Amino acid sequence: MRIAITSAIALLTLTHPAMAQIATAPAAATIADAAWLAGRWKGEGLGGELHEGLSDPVGGQMVGYFTLAKGGKPVFHELMLIEEHAGALRVRVKHFGPDFVGWEEKAEAMDFPFVSAAPGELAFKGLAFRKEGADGMAITIRFKTADGTGRDEVLRYRRVP
Repeated sequence: MRIAITSAIALLTLTHPAMAQIATAPAAATIADAAWLAGRWKGEGLGGELHEGLSDPVGGQMVGYFTLAKGGKPVFHELMLIEEHAGALRVRVKHFGPDFVGWEEKAEAMDFPFVSAAPGELAFKGLAFRKEGADGMAITIRFKTADGTGRDEVLRYRRVP
């Protein structure tokens, strides 16, 4: 199972039809544009139960976690950082197996450069966050398929206390 997930994550493409291509100078954004993501979220996607949480903004950064569980057991975890970077935002992600052994090398992370921000929406290359109603959120991840095209995986969440 880890091989399939690792392969899928490694094949994340850097484009998404709903996420306009990055111009040479991305629009400005600050961590305040991401503050609506703070809190705990629970949802479904990737064939299992999803748990995600993000801290309040501190010093231009938000730190978060993600867990995919199937059959009540963790499949993998992520630690993430949303940070102000080069006048905009970026998302950095590190993956871990259920035994908390990292998938990326020590100094490596998967980076998602900023594309755009609007009220209740943040778009990065290959990744988008969208507020849905008062307590919902959808995260769209673009995966590259074997034939070189792509497929979107939508993860749906509800805010939890």
